[in-house]
Amino acid sequence: MPLLYIDDSENDRLLFRQAISLTKTPFLLYQADGLEAAMPYFHSRRHESKPRQFPRPALVLLDYDLGNNTGADVLYWLRVKRNITSIPVAMFSGSPGKFHVEECYAMGANHFISKAKNLGRLKAIVRVLYLSLASAGKHPNPITLLNEYQPDGRKGIPVTKV
Repeated sequence: MPLLYIDDSENDRLLFRQAISLTKTPFLLYQADGLEAAMPYFHSRRHESKPRQFPRPALVLLDYDLGNNTGADVLYWLRVKRNITSIPVAMFSGSPGKFHVEECYAMGANHFISKAKNLGRLKAIVRVLYLSLASAGKHPNPITLLNEYQPDGRKGIPVTKV
């Protein structure tokens, strides 16, 4: 299951790669450090000519703060300019505000997730994303995981603080 993670932070990409490895989810992780690096994954000719190098993602995990662009800019490019609505997009933000959440859902995001502060929470996020895709196919139910979200250490089952 190809997952494209777009984030300009090498440290965040490394931590996410580690979380996928530790959870043993069947994601095939591809990473890009911004819109320019991610563009080949959304061109159908690249899927046909270089399917192993640029597979069509089953999920895009998109950092909200990408330096020169915001994740919302990339989401706009993907949904409006390229008219790609069949690929689920999970927005990933280190400082999610109510405006960011609403903006991203209005632009076509499928999920909005606060970035993890630790590896345990990140592993739980990876599992939730995988289970959402595996159970719902191409149309996953929306997931909103904000800072109050905490993993349950007993079996890695996510729970929400009330």
